[in-house]
Amino acid sequence: MFEFGGQKYYICSPNLFIVFISMNIRFTIAKRGTTPSEKGNIRLQPRLEKRPTIDVVDFQRSEFRLRSSLPSGELEHALDDLQRVMLHEMEKGNAVNLPGIGTFRLSLKGEVEMKDGHYHGRDVRVGGINFQPDRELLSKALRFEVSQEPYGQAFDTEDNDINQRLTALFAEHDSVTHKDVRLAFDLTLTPHRVSTLLQRLVREGRILREGTGCQSRYYAAPSHFGK
Repeated sequence: MFEFGGQKYYICSPNLFIVFISMNIRFTIAKRGTTPSEKGNIRLQPRLEKRPTIDVVDFQRSEFRLRSSLPSGELEHALDDLQRVMLHEMEKGNAVNLPGIGTFRLSLKGEVEMKDGHYHGRDVRVGGINFQPDRELLSKALRFEVSQEPYGQAFDTEDNDINQRLTALFAEHDSVTHKDVRLAFDLTLTPHRVSTLLQRLVREGRILREGTGCQSRYYAAPSHFGK
């Protein structure tokens, strides 16, 4: 058994690997509006958990590669050819369809103005590339299982749990870092949620911050977390 990109792979035969996904797709919570403690109008939305980006070429070069009729050394050349064809056609304003993958088309940005009774573009240029997935690809993706348990929701962390974990942490250290706090929560909170939690505790006067950015260190305020 091996792990690659957060997934587990079990060898079935010398030339075949079966992928076993060790967990469902997970999400964090994007919060809009007031905080729960303010009992106001709050909107909670799921946001896909940030995961590694897998390079297809590197993956197919690895020992975990999926079975393919295309030799691993040819994949990069095939992708280079695809890019050249796509650029050649999109430069003419055409959309490009990759069967089984989807359609790529340019988007524009800029302004249109009236001048001498005619419309003229003002600084109209390519703004990006839009992608519309193939129907079958999208249909299969829509059937992926998503865990219904939010991951890393700092504002749902029980206050008693915060007190217990940080009291134990400050009992061992006079000051702590962002990483120390995340480890204190057994990595169950994302880096963003740890930052949100620390900012809230600073605003509430329960911890003190010294320094900025990645150099920040945090101290327990008097009468808080065992101090």
